[in-house]
Amino acid sequence: MTQSIDRSATGEFLSVSDLKKLHGFTEAAIEKFLGECDANQPNPKSKSTKPVKLYSAARVDKVLHDELFIEWQAKKKTTSSKRSKPVEAITEAVVTNLGFEVSEVGSEVTEAIADKKNLAFDFDLGLGELVTADWCEFAWEDFQVEGDRNFSEEEKLHAVTTVNKMLAAAYWFPPDLFFDAFTQPIKKDDQNVNSESLAKDYKEEILTKGFKDIPLVTFMIRDRQDNTKVMLNSAPYKLMAIADLYKLGSLPADFRIPVFDLQKLKSMVRDKYGANLNFALKYAIAGGELGRDFALREISRNWLTSLCTGISVPL
Repeated sequence: MTQSIDRSATGEFLSVSDLKKLHGFTEAAIEKFLGECDANQPNPKSKSTKPVKLYSAARVDKVLHDELFIEWQAKKKTTSSKRSKPVEAITEAVVTNLGFEVSEVGSEVTEAIADKKNLAFDFDLGLGELVTADWCEFAWEDFQVEGDRNFSEEEKLHAVTTVNKMLAAAYWFPPDLFFDAFTQPIKKDDQNVNSESLAKDYKEEILTKGFKDIPLVTFMIRDRQDNTKVMLNSAPYKLMAIADLYKLGSLPADFRIPVFDLQKLKSMVRDKYGANLNFALKYAIAGGELGRDFALREISRNWLTSLCTGISVPL
């Protein structure tokens, strides 16, 4: 049975965040090598969220000297080194489609693109390690609400609850893995949006308060032009902003990008908010581009699913 303590009074415990930053643990590694936490403390960022899990420093030290853990850590470092590459190519692809001028991609990026198979993120084995409960609770004030619509208190509560469920089920990608895993298709409608200005504002928000937004979303469908990657369905300016900050080295060391699988959306909203949603999400996978467009329109039709996913397309 775990005990509740005030960690500020002792240095004998490490949090999940400490384990990841200091020793390279993942969620799966913590579960495998440490198991249940030894203590917990109230979350200093939000009293309403789950308490922070704490692990005995002495027990962690034993694990760090365990041969099985050392072997696991060596394999992890080898995999990470294969994936580490610049993101200029991804930034160029996004802004070129939107009509902006960019510098030529260097030889290092060209070589990285030529070796996509080695650099590709392993969706079959890698996603499980990216689910975490170590995130700040989402609040109504964090929404990017546009227009003159007045939301009732019940609607606000429902929307906030839905986004928090999405964040809990999201995959939290470190930037290097994120750019190995995803592409952002650009449509004609996106080119009419002032993405450069939106990206600038989004970068300022990230630098000011970290990631306090709805998760990026995807149908988990492979990109035909690069089948090692999955297509995102979020606003392109968000990817542009994150890519630019990452390229400049401006992101915090522990910065993570939540990506939500839209196939899980149906279980998180009430039936009355989308009678056709279940069919639409299935059709998005089986119906090709036509199916994806239909699913996006269905999500856009409803205030809740549109607000919580950031998807808004012409009906």
